[in-house]
Amino acid sequence: MGSALEEQREVIEGLREDGYSETVIDHWLNPRNLGRRSREECDGFSDWFTGSCGDSMEICLRVRDGVIRDATFMSDICIGAVTSGSMLTEMVKGKTIREAFVISPDDILSRLGGLPTQFVHCADLAKNALNLAIRDYLALAKEPWKLAYRKYY
Repeated sequence: MGSALEEQREVIEGLREDGYSETVIDHWLNPRNLGRRSREECDGFSDWFTGSCGDSMEICLRVRDGVIRDATFMSDICIGAVTSGSMLTEMVKGKTIREAFVISPDDILSRLGGLPTQFVHCADLAKNALNLAIRDYLALAKEPWKLAYRKYY
């Protein structure tokens, strides 16, 4: 029986052989910002958004003075979805809402070093979930009194 370290090396080598970039492998094995927050903790929140492939993602944004200070995501455990959500949440931190909104799926893929064709749509999944969280933030910014009712919906 191999050690855990040997098993991890085998997994990494298999991912390399399958054409995954070192960045994708790192974000898959060490996802950033993966975790669920309650809706009440978020300044902008996307409910589970399901993409064309059936994978789902939600994103929580914490915003102060128009700048995204923190972003977390939860997703189905799919290498494309997890790595896209991980990269996107890293990319939006420190950006204004406007700067985050213009990030494209191609920007995510470029920062990841690409994804195999069957997972390219996962960058769209992450971007769509982000757009929903941004819309939620903007709606609450317009009518902040709705924040008090968040726990009911």
